[in-house]
Amino acid sequence: MSTILYVEDNPIVVQAYRNVLTREGFTVEVAEDGLVAMKKLAMGKFDLVLLDLLMPKINGTDVLKYIRSTPALKSLPVIVLSDGSMADVATNALALGVTAALLKSQCNPKTLVQTVKTVLGLPPDAPTLPA
Repeated sequence: MSTILYVEDNPIVVQAYRNVLTREGFTVEVAEDGLVAMKKLAMGKFDLVLLDLLMPKINGTDVLKYIRSTPALKSLPVIVLSDGSMADVATNALALGVTAALLKSQCNPKTLVQTVKTVLGLPPDAPTLPA
């Protein structure tokens, strides 16, 4: 199954979305800040990154720049989960080449799972757990 790196500093948000993604059959690793994310990206193999933009140490925009400037990671799909109040930052992230962007205030677990499946080329309503 697909492995997702979830870069988010809010443990409540992480728990909610990690649980639903895990139930859908995805393996989810968490990075609580941009620095940890960059270290994990350098060492691991991920199929997709869920990326918060506003984080401690290194922000999501810098993580995205790292991903897009690293040859082995350049084509890695990135879904940004952003706050609506960060329109300028989100616009900059889109310019750097995110695959999809969702507003946290309008995102729910079902929407996130459908977006992840779509980005990974899976039918949105298809189960991802083995039969």
